Amino acid sequence: MKRSFKFSLIAAALMAVTPMGASVLNKPATVQASQKIYGMGRKYTVPKSIRGTWYTTSSSAKYKTVRIGIHSFNGKTVYHQNKNAIPDRILNPITKSQMREQKRAMKATENKLAGSYTKRASGEYFTFAPWLGFEQWDMFKAKTMRSNGKTIKYLDYSNGYTSAKYFKSRSLARKH
Repeated sequence: MKRSFKFSLIAAALMAVTPMGASVLNKPATVQASQKIYGMGRKYTVPKSIRGTWYTTSSSAKYKTVRIGIHSFNGKTVYHQNKNAIPDRILNPITKSQMREQKRAMKATENKLAGSYTKRASGEYFTFAPWLGFEQWDMFKAKTMRSNGKTIKYLDYSNGYTSAKYFKSRSLARKH
């Protein structure tokens, strides 16, 4: 008799709570429209020669470690970018509303990078650049050097102002 009474109490409690749960489920959810990302193409396939984890001990380097994947740089996805598709009001805002729109576009693209090739005096570099940003690019080129009779592969890094060498291991980075 005691068990059936306990069961009846539990069943009554569940029946009383069920309508509240159903009403929570039936409430309309607010949906935010995603910010339009101007000029975004397909994912960029990063060259095999620069993929991997690389290390440096250079004091002028922006990053001490870089991780370059098939479609990513330090956890951010790299895409093809069509600069002509980005409206001038986003690149060069004049009014406050255009500045707000630029901020929204920058927020929407904070984890996206534009990939491209850049010609420099020492050859062609693969460039990772922010979607909407100015003078914040990272350029890499795979190179080799001889050390103690061995050929060592490294990444030559430049951002237009500083340069560094990245190696496949921390010990190599300390030696060179």
